Amino acid sequence: MPTPPFEAPSEAHVKAARRTDIQGLRAVAVLLVVLAHARVPFVPGGFVGVDVFFVLSGFLITGLLLAEARKNGSVSLLEFYVRRARRILPAAALTLLVTNVAVYFVLNFVRAREAVQDDLRAAAFSANFRFAARGVDYFAQNAPPSPVLHYWSLSVEEQFYFVWPLLLSLALFGIAVLRRGTVICRERRLIAVVLLVTAASLGWSIHLTATNPTAAYFSPFARAWELGLGASVAVCASVLARTPAAARMAMGWAGVVAIGVAAVVFSEKTPFPGSAGLLPTVGTALAIIAGMGSGSGTRGLSVSRLLSLRPMLIVGDRSYAFYLWHWPVLILAGYLAGGELSASAKLALVAGAFLLSCISYALIENPIHRKVRGRKTTALVVAVCMAGVLATAGASLAGIDRAQQRFEGPGAAVAPLRFGRSEASTEGGALPSVIAAVAAARSGAAIPSPLAPGFDHLKGPGGSYGLGNDCIGHNRSSVSKTKICRLGSGRRLVVLMGDSHALMWLPAVRETARRAHWKVVPLIRLGCMPAKWTSRYGNASCKAWYRWAISQVRRLRPRITFLGGSVDEQMTPFTQAAISGMVTAEQTLRGQGAVVIGDPEGLDQDPVDCLLAANASMATCTTTWPASDLVAYDEIARRVHQAGGRFLRTRGFVAYQRQSPAVIDDTIVWADSSSHLTYAYSAHIAAAFQAGLRSANRAAHR
Repeated sequence: MPTPPFEAPSEAHVKAARRTDIQGLRAVAVLLVVLAHARVPFVPGGFVGVDVFFVLSGFLITGLLLAEARKNGSVSLLEFYVRRARRILPAAALTLLVTNVAVYFVLNFVRAREAVQDDLRAAAFSANFRFAARGVDYFAQNAPPSPVLHYWSLSVEEQFYFVWPLLLSLALFGIAVLRRGTVICRERRLIAVVLLVTAASLGWSIHLTATNPTAAYFSPFARAWELGLGASVAVCASVLARTPAAARMAMGWAGVVAIGVAAVVFSEKTPFPGSAGLLPTVGTALAIIAGMGSGSGTRGLSVSRLLSLRPMLIVGDRSYAFYLWHWPVLILAGYLAGGELSASAKLALVAGAFLLSCISYALIENPIHRKVRGRKTTALVVAVCMAGVLATAGASLAGIDRAQQRFEGPGAAVAPLRFGRSEASTEGGALPSVIAAVAAARSGAAIPSPLAPGFDHLKGPGGSYGLGNDCIGHNRSSVSKTKICRLGSGRRLVVLMGDSHALMWLPAVRETARRAHWKVVPLIRLGCMPAKWTSRYGNASCKAWYRWAISQVRRLRPRITFLGGSVDEQMTPFTQAAISGMVTAEQTLRGQGAVVIGDPEGLDQDPVDCLLAANASMATCTTTWPASDLVAYDEIARRVHQAGGRFLRTRGFVAYQRQSPAVIDDTIVWADSSSHLTYAYSAHIAAAFQAGLRSANRAAHR
């Protein structure tokens, strides 16, 4: 696009592309990330290395675009994307290709399929949206990490750069803004645009981090300000380069210290990014400014001298490949080991990942970046990269499907629900089938085959126990109300109220209500546990939902109100709050037929990974609980009975003599490691659930 001539490229922008201290900062960033992922104890906040990368990327890319604009009088968007493809795709595609193959041999078919699907989203630079959705999905939060989880940051960066060059071009070369007959300086207009975008994104990041931290962490809108901060430094480079040398030296050391403090002080509990993200990002900006202008570089006591040391440059040059390789190496090695690796083993794996990065940098990344030129050649490289990823993904998925069919047998995923007929409890209140499963575990029996349900359908239709997502609230939401949904037919009502540990009983409740020709109204808010209903542990929206749910129950006037919720077994202040919350709710709703559903113990491991392990047996997939971990269940029962209320004993449905099997009656009992029943098993014990309700009624009237 033709424009009036621009001044020659500024020295600050030309030098930015070859500054050794920038490479040193890249080394700092990747080392922080890698050490944090290796669980090195003194850098729990090493994840801020990603934020350092964002600021550096925003600075470098914007500086190059501005230099092109000054030199040519225009910015070629096509050439920009061609350069990005050459720089980013080959190394990223190679890692994805190898991961597609590796997961087929290392992971069970459930985890392998998830990993390949993640790979495909990563190849499309949309991994952050997939991982955000998984993190927001309450039932998927405890799933093992994906081997390509780290691609979320690459996706955010590329989404930003899909929009940013166009926005920069519009700011520089778009419709002129007239003022008193003159054209406002293009770069001033650009500064205004950069500051506006950065400020808006920062404000949104602070808001979203407070209301929905998982979404904020992966959101490009909540992260754009970090790249925008780097872009702001690039736009103002000519002015910032005139900062006195002594001031820049102080800024450099202050910036590096800020990054270090964030890495040491921050942890997974730190709300991030939000306002906390300002510490490492502003620190990075200060370190960048410190290397500008005369008197910078490796002179004296400047931080640039430290960052420009040869070892830092070696790591910095390979930082992109190192970042790509380290995470799948750590994750897949952990799967192979079958548990948490030692610190020394993780450091050895990190060293191996760096060796891989050196090889891929020398053979793939650097040669393509330096030697491949032209749009047609780049298009060929892109086509080969994507074809390789798609081909390996397709081959892996086909093999995964065959492995699943061999294990589950035909039709396992769509097997009809089996509603159990056994109502008689025997010794210790346990069902005969539970006692038989525990006996099988004690004898080391093999896992029955085939199992129901299929591993892809543990939570039933839609993954939400047959209840539409619009009928379920979430504790991350600021909205206190949920849609009132009525399931079934009949004049009388049954209400099921609570969190996900109430929702898991929905199949049993629906079958119980169906037999009596009643309707079921679920009032569910995931993550809003009994401990949060009235105590200091609850946030405002959870407490507001609890008050709203109580009012709805009173308005609906049900025949029975089932109360369910997660209660930690170990007696802690949080557990005490849960017990008090449940007992209070029962007393409040006693006039509406309140019945407390016991929250039994589950597995201390993920049932998918346990049942699909090479050495799986009934013994290895059964948890034996110490007596000290089982007191909360009995305490709630005691207090409810003492007050004349009804308590539905459910422990015997899933456990016997402190042992909880993963499989009972050829049915997978647990959907995850958070003690959620599978849809199939909840339906399978419907008759026992109904018998338990009758027992609760009799006990309350004694």
